[in-house]
Order: sequence, then C-alpha cells, then structure tokens
Amino acid sequence: MGDVLSTVWQFLYEPLQQTPWHDWRGFWLGRILDDRFVVAWFLPLVAILLLLPRHRLRLGIVATGLVLLAYVFGVLYAGFWLLIGLALHRFGQWYADACQRDRASAWRPAYVALAVILPAYIGTQLLQYVPLPAGWDAWLATHLPWVFPLGARAVAWEPSFSIFRTRAAGGPLPLLGALFYNAHNIGTAYLLVRTLPYFAEIRRGTIPPARRTRLNFLAYVCYAPALIQGPLERFATFQDELDACHARRGWSNLPPAAARIAWGVAKNLLAVLYFTPVLWFGLVIGPSSVYYKHPEQIASTWLLYGGVFLQIFALYLQFSGYCDVSAGFARLLGYRQIENFRMPWLATSLRDFWRRWHISLSFILRDYVYIPLGGSRRHMLLNMCLTFVLCGAWHPSTLKGAAWGLVMGLFVAINHYWADWMKRLDAQPSGRLPAIRRACLRLQPLPRICAWLLTQHAFLFTILIFAGGLAAIRVPWELLRRLWAGLH
Repeated sequence: MGDVLSTVWQFLYEPLQQTPWHDWRGFWLGRILDDRFVVAWFLPLVAILLLLPRHRLRLGIVATGLVLLAYVFGVLYAGFWLLIGLALHRFGQWYADACQRDRASAWRPAYVALAVILPAYIGTQLLQYVPLPAGWDAWLATHLPWVFPLGARAVAWEPSFSIFRTRAAGGPLPLLGALFYNAHNIGTAYLLVRTLPYFAEIRRGTIPPARRTRLNFLAYVCYAPALIQGPLERFATFQDELDACHARRGWSNLPPAAARIAWGVAKNLLAVLYFTPVLWFGLVIGPSSVYYKHPEQIASTWLLYGGVFLQIFALYLQFSGYCDVSAGFARLLGYRQIENFRMPWLATSLRDFWRRWHISLSFILRDYVYIPLGGSRRHMLLNMCLTFVLCGAWHPSTLKGAAWGLVMGLFVAINHYWADWMKRLDAQPSGRLPAIRRACLRLQPLPRICAWLLTQHAFLFTILIFAGGLAAIRVPWELLRRLWAGLH
C-alpha cells in the first residue's frame, strides 16, 4: 500500500516540481495560453467593451474581434474574416429575398445557399496548400511579419508555438499554410456552423429584416470570446443578450467571472502537466505513436485500456476549459453565454450524453439537420446516422470522423429504440418482461451504474475510430487477446 501511495504522490508532485512556473513566455504563453486558449489574450480588450455605451457595443465587438484576429492570426487574416463576414451578410440578404420570391419552391434557395457556402468553406481549407510565388514568403517574413499568425512571425518577444516550429523546419513558413492550417483552430469551421441556423431561420422567416443589419451580423461573427471554437449561439439569442447585457453588469460579476476564467486555465494546466506527457511519449501523438499502430508493444494493459480515456479526458479538459474562459469574459460583459458542457461523465444514456457534451453544436444539429430530415417520425435510424456522419465529417480527420459518426449514429438510434421499448414495458400492467424490468429496477443503484458504465464505454471506445480510423480495431483486439490469455 505504501508503494502505491508513493507512486501516486510522485506522479502528482513531480510535474509541479519540474514545471518552469517563472517562464512566462515559454511556458505560460507558449504552452498554456496557446491553441484555442489564445482567447485569453482578449482580456485587455474586454475593458474597452465595458466602457462603451449601449449603442456602440456592437461596433466595439466588431472592432475588438478584428483586433484579436489581427494579433493572433495576422492582419491579412483579419481582413479576410471581415470580407467573409460582409460577403455572408450580403448573401444572406439575397437569400431572404429569394425565399420570399420562391415560397412555392421553398427548398430552391436552400440548395443555392448550400452550393455557395459549402464550396467556399472547403476552399478556405484548400488555401493552405496554395503556394505563393518563389521568394514571397521569405520577403513577407522579413518586411511584413505582421501578416503571419502569432508564433510564426519571428518577433523576439512573442511566444513560439510548437505547431509553427514544426512546420517551419528552419525555413520561411508558407504564409497561406500558416493562416489556414486548421479550420477548427482559426474559426472558419465554427463560422460555417454559425451560418447554418442563421440561414435556416431566414428561410423560416423568424429573423425580421430590421435585425438583419450589417452591423448586427458582423457583431455575430466577430464576437471574440466565442469566435474560434464556440460555443455556437443562435443569431436571435445573441442579439437579445447584447440588448440586455448592460443591465446585468456590475462589480458583483467580477469574482465569479475571474473564478470561471481561472478554472478554465487550471483545466488546461491539468491537461498539459498530467495528460499530454503520457500521450506524447510514445503512446498516441508522439513520433512512435504505438497505440494504434502496434498496441501489442504497450506493456501495461491498464495503459492500453486507459489510452482512449486519456485522449478524450485531455480533450475535455482543454475544450471545456476554453469554454470556461469564454464564459468568464461573457460574465464580465453581462452576457449569459450558453453552457457547452454539463457534466457529461454523469450521463447514463447516449441520448443524455449528447445533451451534456458540446451542447450548442448538439442542439444545432438536432434542430437544423436531424429534425428537418424527419427526426424520430420517419427513418429515424437513417436520420440519426446522417446527422452524426455530418458531425464527424465536419472535423479535421474527415474520413475517420465520418466513420465515427456512422457508428455513433447507430449507437444513439439503438439507445432511442431501447428507451422507447422500456417505456412500453413500463406502461404494461402485467406480463413476464414488464415483471423482469420492474424486478431489475428494484435493484437500484445497480441498473443505473450498469447504464452509466455502458454509456461511457460506448462513447469512449467510438473515439478509437475517430482518432485511429481502421487501425483502431487493433486496440480492442489486443485487449481481448490479453483477456483471453489471462483466462487460460
């Protein structure tokens, strides 16, 4: 017992002892406030928004959002974002007029919108592979470094993010490759999903013309705390919150807002100190990455079994931590931001899980994809699978994500059918199966614990497909092989 406690203490204490807490540029800026946590760099601009009167708030949101984009992703990208916002608003006005004209063929404008927006989104992802003429990248890096993103412009006092060090390989970094390297990290993926409810509500006629102003739309797409990776607010909700936020401001918001921001940063600290080292050094994302390629080489069965848990918990800590920081800024402004996570690890069914995990995206997919396809009224299995396939394909690893979506959609549909069957059994006053079910329910909390274990493992082990693709089958196969060997 003493050896176990000593090992646990060593695991918890050593990272705290070895962390360079005093290294502001290398550790705090380069490792903690990087990636999606660059949202924390918006804090000085919050003060500007707090000083603005109500009628200038939206203009301030646009200006501060573009300033953050210019500093983090470069002035060229900030101009690109502004042009995209203006183009989307103009296209939205055309779309509203087209919907009014084609009420008899209501889907025709929607098809045109999809034919424009989806190729445009895919095009932004392809820009990273477009080379500039020879010598341009080096000239820009020397003479106009501020067109490059933070960490790639070789400014001495700025942090150097690992992704840019890796991709630069000692030479001038391709400008377009740096600007558009990941749709999820630069905000364009979430911009696409923001436009989905906006155009859907225009088609339904629920957004009046007076609210579809250019300034309102630009504020919607330039709101910095949620610009990079959400949460994904609806257009009408966002405007309502901006209209009411001044009345909620006050010094009483400062302690809970500061605590929420600190909690979000602390989550990233936990991920960086305790999860990333295990994942990096030869498990999943390191040079050898044996977890998917050669799981038989992982000596520890517990590490093999827990590898997928480490991956998803690290993601949860970082993503939910980012949302906490964003919510903290919103609290300072008097803005009530939608909660994106609500204790998903307590869910006892997959349907319940998706009401707790990435809530804003889940509800948008439900309201604007699943239900329009027919929802649970007809072809429920097909609708569920299509919705999750779209969700998975939207992520960076498109094919792996789509395969994950197919499996997850199937699992959620099975969960739906099972829940409906249980309701029918509960409604029957007599019968063998209803009696068995009532007997099982009397064994609480055992049935709930079993449901919880099944739910969490169903979600976590589908992540194997998302991260490892077809190679993911090697992990459960190796676990089963070891279990079989242990039994014999």
